[in-house]
Parts: sequence; structure tokens; C-alpha cells
Amino acid sequence: MVHLSSSPPLKSTHPQSMATILGGRFRIQHVFAIIGLYSIYLFVISPSTSRPPPPTSMSFCPYSSPRRHIPTVILQAEGHSERTINRTHWVGGREPASFLPYSYPPRDLRVAQTTSSSSPGAQGGNPYHNRGKGNLGGGVHGGQGLEDGKQLCEIHRVPSSPPPAIPKDWKNNKVMFGMSTTPDRVLYSLPVWSHWLPASPQALDPSTPAVKDLPLVLVLTPPPNPTEEARTREAMDEAQGIGMYIEMRPREADRFETRYFALVEEMWREAQKREAEHGIKTEWFVFADDDTFYPDFHSLVRMLASFDSESDRLIGALSESTKQVAQWGHIAYGGAGIYLSRALMAKINQPGHWQTCLEKYGGAFGGDAMVSACAALALDKTMPEIITLDDTLHQLDIRGDGTGWFQSGFLITSLHHWASWFSLFPPWHESGNGDLRKGITLVGKASKAIGGDNWGRRYIFEDGKVVISLGYSIAVHANPVTEEELDQSEHTWWEFATFHPNRPGLVESVDKRTYYLTGVRILDSQGVARLEHKNREGERIDIIYDRRGEQKGGWLSGVASANFQRQA
Repeated sequence: MVHLSSSPPLKSTHPQSMATILGGRFRIQHVFAIIGLYSIYLFVISPSTSRPPPPTSMSFCPYSSPRRHIPTVILQAEGHSERTINRTHWVGGREPASFLPYSYPPRDLRVAQTTSSSSPGAQGGNPYHNRGKGNLGGGVHGGQGLEDGKQLCEIHRVPSSPPPAIPKDWKNNKVMFGMSTTPDRVLYSLPVWSHWLPASPQALDPSTPAVKDLPLVLVLTPPPNPTEEARTREAMDEAQGIGMYIEMRPREADRFETRYFALVEEMWREAQKREAEHGIKTEWFVFADDDTFYPDFHSLVRMLASFDSESDRLIGALSESTKQVAQWGHIAYGGAGIYLSRALMAKINQPGHWQTCLEKYGGAFGGDAMVSACAALALDKTMPEIITLDDTLHQLDIRGDGTGWFQSGFLITSLHHWASWFSLFPPWHESGNGDLRKGITLVGKASKAIGGDNWGRRYIFEDGKVVISLGYSIAVHANPVTEEELDQSEHTWWEFATFHPNRPGLVESVDKRTYYLTGVRILDSQGVARLEHKNREGERIDIIYDRRGEQKGGWLSGVASANFQRQA
């Protein structure tokens, strides 16, 4: 028989667990708690060792040397101004604008801009040569240290407006757009519409729930022939491919104006359908042309959201042209957009009212006149009584060179005729001829980068000699312009006098030298952009626009002060 030993058990050779040592009171959750507390210490209590400070405005200034120099000025946006305040702001008094290509201190910067680092003699006597390994001939930031050159930018703190405040309950599907055009024009316009029209980030399938969150664009077209049917399918496929919710349908009409007016009942019918099938309540109905453009969709949202859609409301604008208004009257001009509230749209669509309007106003010139008159009839008022005028909506009935109008400091929620009546840029500009979509898209990119309320805001240097029209141009005048002259538009177009006062046009390269926007580059997703400009000779001036201070209603801590002194 085998007997079990009564001696005490041998001690384990393995170390005891922490839980055993602490009497079983220490659990795995305590380990996670310690890790969590340590993480809080690293990322919150001790941020200086875990988070780099935000880059200063000056860090975006390009390095300059005799071989490469891009004249650049840095504008720090304060973000405190109402959008209608400080539209023209005087900066720096009579001090020279150091960002001009021929500015003080004397140096031939025009040669410096165009001389490559490999040009013969470029290295001879160059004090910067072989002082570092930075690529001065490369991008704007040719080097990352002082051995690669000097940062010559001046910084100016300037007034600006913060992004529009959008109500928390706003949804983009509250608005519906209506247009009357052709399939070919839709195809041409889609790249431009994609700038301002909210879209799905992926290709859109109209049968999926994603369409419920998007604004609908309803396009009425003439009854198609077989070729136009194919173009309609192509336009629909392309729109869905870039995430836009567009419906195109034919509508019989004796003329374009009647088809435009038919949007009144077609849009209302579509709104009723969306509400019944998806519970989407359309609050605003926008009648627009295919060349109506919104530089900043948020500005449009702010305008609409400031009114009650359950009250009778028609928002619009007159033409800028005195002749057009004298001829066609006090109507809401369609190119600027006509904006009808749900309540008013319902009244116009009372049984029999649309047909009555068609019989009464069907001979009017312009579908916009028919819509305006029908709305007035529904309310038993005159058109001047029912139209709520908004001077940020622009019909833009001017012909020829439109540059003087765009340098006037106007606020723009909508604009029109960018592809037909006037030229947005001069013909020698990269976007001044050929595909005109490039120019309006460039304006849209600038507006998104700097904010729609800041586009066109003017900053005046050298006591009136230099005028920055933000997001558009930098004009250097032979003789300083006065405050009185800045209150007037430079008359560069050839047809139609405007209600806004004008002054005589100036001769380019004689009375002024103008650098027009050619590129927009985002340098920091938090709000830093580089606006690139060139004149007819190819000289370049850049603006670094830093709007990070708008994020909290004031300038960010740690960002360079506006009192930065020019580096020698």
C-alpha cells in the first residue's frame, strides 16, 4: 500500500501574481485605469511635450534669395467684422507696400522671379550659394532654414468676417432648385454646379436613402429627339457620378419662358411627392438659371434661414442695369435667383391659379416676370410690394470687361452671366478665354478658402496706390485712388449703365498694373491659403491668408503677431 506524504507542500518556484500579493483586490480594470490616467497626463496635462504648437503665420512665408523670390504678403484675418462692415479697409498708411515686385529695398525682383538656379551666372557672387542644401528652385518653400534664404513677408492683421452662422436645425434638403435648360447646357454646367451644390461624397444611386439628405435640382427640358435623349442620360449619369441629386424631365411648352414658368407647378408637385414618400418638407423653392453661381453655399443658407418659410416671402433682386429695369420693370430677375417660401408656393399652386397666371401673363417677356407677377396676383399686391430685395444677389446685366465691377467690394451671394455677357478676367489671363468655367471655378475656390463674406473685401495700401480685392486681384495704380473714387466702380464694361456710381476706366500698364488671381493653394486645413496672382507680364504676387483666428472669434494663441517687423 502506498501512503500519501503528510509533509507540507513544496513552495512554487514562480513569482506570485500581483493580485495574490494585494490579497486579490487588484484587477485587470485597475491596469487600464492607470494607463488611462497616464494618457491624460501625456495629452492634456502635459501638452507641451506631446503636441506641437500651431505653426505661425510666418512659417508659411516662402524663403527668398537672389535666385528665387516670390513677393508675398501675409494677411491675418481677425474674424470680428460684420459682413457689411469694413468692406474697404486702409492698411499701413503711406508706408510702401513691400510685397510689390519692384518694392523697397531696391532689388530687381522681376529678374529674381524669372531667373532659374541653373541659369549661367546665377551663382556668381551669390551670398546664398552653397550655404545650404535647400532647393531654392523648387516649390514656394524652397528651403526650411535661414541658410536657404530669408523670409521677407510682412504680416498685417486685417478685418474679416467669420463663417456664416447656420441654424442647427438646417438641412440641405429643405431647399429645391428649379431650372429650364437643355441637356447640353446641363452637361456643360455640371462641373460648375459641383462647386456650390451639396452632394454625396460617393456616386449617387437615386434609389438609395442618400438622396433624402440632398437638395434636389429639377431641370425641365424641351421634348427630346433621340440625340437629346442620349445626352439627357449622359448628363444624369455624370451628375450621379459626382454625387448630385438632379432630375431631368421634358416639358411641352410653346417657348422657353413658358417652360420656366412651369417650374412653379412641377417643383410643387415634386415637393409633395418627396414629403409623401420620404417625409422631406421642402421649405424654399429656388428658381435659377443654369449660369447662376453661388460662391459660398453657406451664404445662401444664411439668407434663407433668416426668414420664416411659413410666411409669404419672395426674395430677389433687380438688375444692376438702369436700362434693363426701365425696360422690364420691378421684377425679381431670374439670373440672380428667385426664392419662394413654402407658404407662397402653396398659394400660387391653389387649384386654377397657375392656369390663370399663364393666361394673364403668358405673353410676358421672361419667365422671371411671369413668376413675379403670379406671386403678386396670389397675394393681391403689386410686385414692388411683395419682393424682398437682397443686394447680395446679382443679376449682372453688364457686357464686356467685368473686372471693374468685381473690384468694387460688393458682397456676393449669387452672380449670373459668367459664361456669356461679360468676361470675368481679361483675355490675356489664364482663365480669361477658352473654357470660361475655369475662371468661375477659380473664384469659387478662393471663396471657399477665404470665406464667401470675405471675397472681394478690399485692403488699401500706400495711401490708395495699391488695392487688394481679396480673392480676385491686386491693382497697383500710378496715382493713388481716393475714398470717393473707391465708392465708385471703375467702368470697364462697354454696355449698360448701372445704379451704382461709376468712374472712368483706367488703361492697363499705363494707369495701373493689375495682378489677377491664378491659383488657390490650401497650406493648412485649419484655415491657411495661398492666393497666387500674375499680371500681363507674368510677374507674380502671393497673399498668404490666415483665417485660423476666426475659429474662436479671435486670433489663435501662439500665432505670430500682426506687429511683425519686416526682416531685412
